[in-house]
Amino acid sequence: MSLVSSGLLFCVLNYFAMVRSEGELTLANSGYFLLRFAGAIVVAAAAVLLFCKIRDLKPRGPVLGLVILTLSSLVTLVTMTFPSQPRLKGIDKATIRRYSDETKAPAPNVPALPATKWDSATRSLLKDVQARNEQYVAAISGLDETAKPLYTPESFRDAATIQAMIDQLHTRLAVADEYADWQPVFARMKDYVAAVDASAEEKRKFLGEYEATLPSTLAACKAISIKEHAWLQATMDLYQFALAKEGAYTWHSDQLSFKSHADSLAFRQRFIKARALNTQFLQAYWQVRQAEEAMMAQMGVQEPASDPAQ
Repeated sequence: MSLVSSGLLFCVLNYFAMVRSEGELTLANSGYFLLRFAGAIVVAAAAVLLFCKIRDLKPRGPVLGLVILTLSSLVTLVTMTFPSQPRLKGIDKATIRRYSDETKAPAPNVPALPATKWDSATRSLLKDVQARNEQYVAAISGLDETAKPLYTPESFRDAATIQAMIDQLHTRLAVADEYADWQPVFARMKDYVAAVDASAEEKRKFLGEYEATLPSTLAACKAISIKEHAWLQATMDLYQFALAKEGAYTWHSDQLSFKSHADSLAFRQRFIKARALNTQFLQAYWQVRQAEEAMMAQMGVQEPASDPAQ
């Protein structure tokens, strides 16, 4: 029971140590978690075995395991008292692809919607949505050609570099603002319906049904925009904090070391928040794109999937 309890305590302490520095335990950082886990055991085992060798002790296996686990927990607990710094790493393409790959092209046998006289109007609107998405992706891709990667240690090197990152984020935020309002796009449905060969009463009824679903459609678009803005604002706050504290930390090729524990904690919280909001934005973006592409496939409008910018 003591051995099992010590093992559970060790696992819990390592989990909280991981969350403290990374914000959450994911498949992507599980390797780092296992390395920390194994490292604490190796250090404790080496110390215990060395002590036993010096004192010429030969404890039984369970006792030896209990001592090693207890000492490993102590080592982990001690490391948690030190200022924690997140591992700085930019947004790699694999992170983006992880969500975009879930948006596969609909299967060829996706059942088409029953043909109606309103199909031409619906297809025209969907093509407008497709064009709007392509314009957004093109605008972001244009920025990516000259943009420096976010969140890397290099992006915090000095005041000039940090200011360049802030300016870059302002430019990215301007694009987000430009494509935040979808109301003008969906308002074109009235013009497309007007061109349909139908009576005025039929058009009025169709538009009534369309406008009844419009608030939820616009709400979904707005939710993505809100997540995008929240991510960009949080990232800007991170870099503005680093700029204000420039000189209060030392820069290394893979890490920042703050002189103040409070500054270290504040930076870590901002860093974790910015990365988490980036993930939420990517997830929301691709969920909506998946729904759009399914509808386009049913209506016979094809849209090649494109990656959103970092």
